[in-house]
Amino acid sequence: MKVTYVGETRDTKTVDGKDVKLQKGMELECMEKAYHWATTVRAIIPSGDHVKVKRSELKKIAVC
Repeated sequence: MKVTYVGETRDTKTVDGKDVKLQKGMELECMEKAYHWATTVRAIIPSGDHVKVKRSELKKIAVC
């Protein structure tokens, strides 16, 4: 499912250890089950890398 990062813009590391920048408004993808059940969600950024993000910093994108 698609989500939007609504937290503050910050530098972070991917699961593999690469440095990336999470920007407010960035669209990410994650598993819907993880979004609803976990406090920390493993999301995929546009470059294809995985990052761990707090669920409180994500907002679900409505699909019509």
